Amino acid sequence: MSTTKMPCYYISHGGPTLVIDKEDESYQWMQRWGKSIIKEIKPKAIVVLSAHWETTEAIRVTNFSGKTPIIYDFYGFPEILYKQTYDGKGSPVLAKRIVDLLNQAGFQSELDDKRGFDHGCWIPLKVAIPEPGDLPIIQVSLTRKASYEHHIKVGRVLASLRNEGIIIIGSGSLVHNLRETFATLDKKDFVAPYVGPFESDIEKLCTKFTGKERDQKLIDLINHPLLRKAHPTDDHLVPLHIAAGVAGDDQGTKLHTKYFSALSMSAIGFGVTN
Repeated sequence: MSTTKMPCYYISHGGPTLVIDKEDESYQWMQRWGKSIIKEIKPKAIVVLSAHWETTEAIRVTNFSGKTPIIYDFYGFPEILYKQTYDGKGSPVLAKRIVDLLNQAGFQSELDDKRGFDHGCWIPLKVAIPEPGDLPIIQVSLTRKASYEHHIKVGRVLASLRNEGIIIIGSGSLVHNLRETFATLDKKDFVAPYVGPFESDIEKLCTKFTGKERDQKLIDLINHPLLRKAHPTDDHLVPLHIAAGVAGDDQGTKLHTKYFSALSMSAIGFGVTN
């Protein structure tokens, strides 16, 4: 396996139905992305920080030696989705390393041997890497109601893992307003007017700036006039701050663009070579 510095990513994980929607262009992009990870990048492990796991005190890290269980943290969907499985194995050695890195940097972090992967982790991975085999996968929690700066700093701590062959993925959504999405389900091809402008600003921020300058612009998003339209809450946005913190001085590249209603399925890679 390669020990070249790994890229890192911010992806929009979509809803649970994505895992069975093979005609969807985001499903197809995720498949191509996953194939490139396995066949070209060849990481030693993958670490995911998903919008659907927030903790209030310690940053928690999944800790399983074998298969990590998955959580069906969604309700009212077709029965087939509750029969999905994912054979992602853990790595207690890597989990402990992550906990140690975070604790040594002044964060409080703990191992978690009870919680499995939520759908923000296993849904996109099942599409992208349906058979992970012996590739270890670890999930790390976000911190509920913590600042944008906090999440950038967490990313900075995790950044050293990239030099050990480990890919880090922030999983959220570039635009995520479920209330407006549900309210406009009957409007075919509807796209909320703030989706394009907000996503365009994020793309420019990630692809035109790097390092501390990009960090500050990400922190300043708190003052963006469209922020609370695009993100009524921060949970699906701060995985981007994690990814940018991990990226450091590496430039961002828009890898996939799709949005509908008041949701985005777009993705950004940092330190990618193509």
